[in-house]
Amino acid sequence: MWDISIFGYSLYELFWFFTIYSVLGWCSEVIFCTVNTGQLVNRGFLNGPVCPIYGFGMLIVLCVLGPVQDHLTLLFVGGALLTSALELGAGYALKKLFHTQWWDYSDKPFNLGGYICLSFSLLWGLLIVMVMKVIHPPIAQLVAMVPRMIGEIVAIPVFLIFVADLAVTVRTVAKLNRDLGELEKVTDTLHHVSDALSTALGEKSLEAAAAVGDAGQRLGEKLGETRTVLTEKGQEFTEKLDETRTALTEKGQEFTEKLDGTRAAISAATSKEEMQKRYTELQKRYTELMARPGRARRRLFSAFPDMKNPLHSNVLEELKEKYRRK
Repeated sequence: MWDISIFGYSLYELFWFFTIYSVLGWCSEVIFCTVNTGQLVNRGFLNGPVCPIYGFGMLIVLCVLGPVQDHLTLLFVGGALLTSALELGAGYALKKLFHTQWWDYSDKPFNLGGYICLSFSLLWGLLIVMVMKVIHPPIAQLVAMVPRMIGEIVAIPVFLIFVADLAVTVRTVAKLNRDLGELEKVTDTLHHVSDALSTALGEKSLEAAAAVGDAGQRLGEKLGETRTVLTEKGQEFTEKLDETRTALTEKGQEFTEKLDGTRAAISAATSKEEMQKRYTELQKRYTELMARPGRARRRLFSAFPDMKNPLHSNVLEELKEKYRRK
């Protein structure tokens, strides 16, 4: 199997080129991010010290541009185009698979969907020229120097570790997406329940205010009638005054009963108690989801600080901010 030839390279050579350049790509990403941010960050989609996109990129360059590696202009242009196409395709595929955009060049000029941009494409072209002319020759010699049997034996555990790492990472990302979806539902429901509680309390407050207004209006009318009666029939003053006092007492009692009824309705209404209970349960669930241990999540958020998920953008930003504070 290892002797299968692809574009002039054996499968054995391609495997080790892929592995070596994946590791070197990870190293370059770590150095680049450390210089720019001042913090050591484990870059890359996988947990191990590898960035597979660099490995795939170099395999494509070696197979396609190997015949023109002595023509610097073609090597530069071809390297820029091929690596940019790979970056664009990988970014688009990851977004389709995981509903997440892992890097974003939207703030840079001449970008395409935030996946690639002109400045990095030109940089990739220069790096390809340097790698093909300076770095790859000694790497090819190193692969050739290692005894074939040893290389084949070591390749098996390396391949298995890579597959296991890929499976763990995919599982982590899938679980993250599920949690984001549940967090989105919980926060939406929290908002609906909160709005319902606010509406219910507001309606009862308005009813109480209306009761006060009606009682006051009726009292005012009674007082107006009393004034008229006092003016026209002084002899009936005492009787009307007694009636007014009685009316005031009755209306005050009616208002007190309405206010007490409103308070009782707010505190004893079954639907509101259920809403309050549901609101408390949702808050507890939200706290549980946010507090889940996530070393792998923290690594992904650190490795891809520009990660975006259009379906769950708000909760993703909250989660990223939570891990940044730790």
